[in-house]
Amino acid sequence: MKAINSLGAGIIEKIALQFPYRFWDNKVQGADFFGHVPPSASKRGLFAVFYDMDPQKKYSVLMSVIAGEAVASLRNLEDKQVLQQCMTTLRELFKEQEVPDPTKYFVTRWSADPWIQMAYSFVRTGGSGEAYDILAEEIQGTIFFAGEATNRHFPQTVTGAYLSGVREASKIAAF
Repeated sequence: MKAINSLGAGIIEKIALQFPYRFWDNKVQGADFFGHVPPSASKRGLFAVFYDMDPQKKYSVLMSVIAGEAVASLRNLEDKQVLQQCMTTLRELFKEQEVPDPTKYFVTRWSADPWIQMAYSFVRTGGSGEAYDILAEEIQGTIFFAGEATNRHFPQTVTGAYLSGVREASKIAAF
């Protein structure tokens, strides 16, 4: 329990937007992401970075992250309202040109899902990375634990979750 309590559960949401064309290409060159410093502390964690999810330039998809306290500020909003706030940010970033409305969009709601409620683990102040190792310990050779919170070298990542699954599958196969 001490190891579990020494880790925190980070909350993050994402919005993916598909556009009719890549309006950002003229301004953003040679990078697969762009961002800005939010104008105030109240906007911190709200659409600060946009990732180009389509390096082959076929589908014109951007994804942005909502993190920290900003997640709570959007929790009671409809997806359309979240989209409107995101589009306001994009239009501020690209004032000198037309930013089209997206043809499709999707807003995650992981923090509201009773089976998820979080996105990643983190070491709390005063904790240590040893908590990841402790959580990875099997119980009597019959119960095994996987997930990013059991991988000290790659916490907070899909890679960490995947590798921990491979690790535990190898242990099970060895029996």
